[in-house]
This record gives sequence, structure tokens and C-alpha cells, in this order.
Amino acid sequence: MPPRPNSAHLSPEQRAFFEENGYLLVKGALDAAQVERFTRVADETIERQREAEGLGKGEHVQSRNAIHKNHALLELLDWSATFPLVAELMGPALQLNTSHVLYRPPQPQGTAGTYKAIDWHRDGCREVMAVNGQYPWIYTKIGYFLTDLSAPDRGNLRVVPGSHRDAHSLKRGVNGDPEGAIQILSEPGDAVLFQQRLWHAVGPNFAAHARKNIYMGYCFRWLKPIDYLLPDPALLAKATPVQRQLLGEMRSECSFWLPKEDEVPLRDWLKEHQAAAV
Repeated sequence: MPPRPNSAHLSPEQRAFFEENGYLLVKGALDAAQVERFTRVADETIERQREAEGLGKGEHVQSRNAIHKNHALLELLDWSATFPLVAELMGPALQLNTSHVLYRPPQPQGTAGTYKAIDWHRDGCREVMAVNGQYPWIYTKIGYFLTDLSAPDRGNLRVVPGSHRDAHSLKRGVNGDPEGAIQILSEPGDAVLFQQRLWHAVGPNFAAHARKNIYMGYCFRWLKPIDYLLPDPALLAKATPVQRQLLGEMRSECSFWLPKEDEVPLRDWLKEHQAAAV
């Protein structure tokens, strides 16, 4: 499957920034029409989750394993403005390990500015051990932000740049944030890539509107996914060869550790993609 015509390429500056800071902001990953379309998909997914859990309109909602709950998210699995950057950073031996849709309503009046919707943490398995003062890099998330987070305290993703390179815990300041923490300001359609070992959190949403976003996470294919065991056959039937790899299609016992050439179509795709950048 040849690269898409407008597939993104990682610039040397982007690679250096990501390696130094552990995250990367991609402006305009979705255009206005795409933001509108995926907002509808997110709203539909959230409403299903809200009904399943009996949640009220003003409550936080998270739909995990979202791609299997709403197949309309399949298109984002290898989105041409973002996923090629992950493939260039991590190589072709990848699969999806998590997908979720989030809805964070405005905070109730009187909420403290130090409130954390999700406190400071690294993602990933607690059993992963540090080696030489660093945790291994095992997966990368892409967050697609659908609402206006161009000002602070709108439920923005907070990160500590460079914290992916140090396995030690971070000291909190008087406001509950570690030293060096920042809020990522983004506009509807922007995306953020970040490593699982980067310290991150979500603060309060003091905007008048809810924060809505979609996460897609990618790990090395010899790891187990976080929120599903086997891909939905109905979803695989809709997928391209590269998407089937990313969904964790297994054709033999050794598909993940010792795959045959045709079991890793992303390898040939990535070669052609990188050759097109020369």
C-alpha cells in the first residue's frame, strides 16, 4: 500500500524537539471539516458510554477501547498528518495499544485552581523497571484535541518537558505542579504526540465549554495492548493491510515476535514513505 499523497514527514527539528522534550505539538492535524466530523464521532461515542454507565450530562466521561465501540474511528488509526511521525520515530513493528475518547465538562464553581482531573503520572505498566536511570520508551500516544484549548486552565494537557529522560519522581511545587510543568495550548484540530514515560496531568477546566479529545496509543507489537485482547473481526474486515497490522491481526503463533514479511505491511509502507522525503 503506497504512502498517502499528503503523509507527514518528521523534520530534523521535530525529531530533536521530541527527543529532548518527550512530546510534539502538530498544528492543524485536522482541518475544520474534519474537526466537525470527528466531534460528531466523539459525541456519539461519549453518549453511548454515558448511557452505559448511567452518567449525568455534567459528569466526566471516558470511553476506553473506543475504536472497537465506534468503527468510525478507524480512519484515525493511521491518520496521514500524525501517524507517519510515530512510525518514523518508533519503526514499523507497531500496533494500537489503546484508544479512548474523553469528555471533560467545565468545573463546578468554587473548584480550586490546584485541582487535577488526572493527577501527575506516567502511562504504562507498573511492572516496567528503570534501566540506567530511565524507563524504557514502549509506546506513544497521539491526542487529537477537538475543542479550543488556546488559553490555560481549559483542561489542557500538562507536561513536564524532558521528564521522560529521568526515572526519578518529581518534586511538587506549592500549586501541586512539578517544577518546569507547562500547559500545552492548542486549537481545535491540533494534535499532540507524547511518550508514555513523560510526566503529564490534566488540570481544571474553567472554560465555558467541555474539553473533547480522542487518544490513539501505539506500542511495539510484541507487547500486549492495554484495553483489548483481540481485534473485532468486523473492524478488521473494514481495515487496510496496514490498519490490520495496527489492530493486532495475528496470523500465526509467532506473528508478533517473529513475523513474516507480509505480516508487517507497515515496513514496506515506511520504506516508501521515507524514500519519498528524500
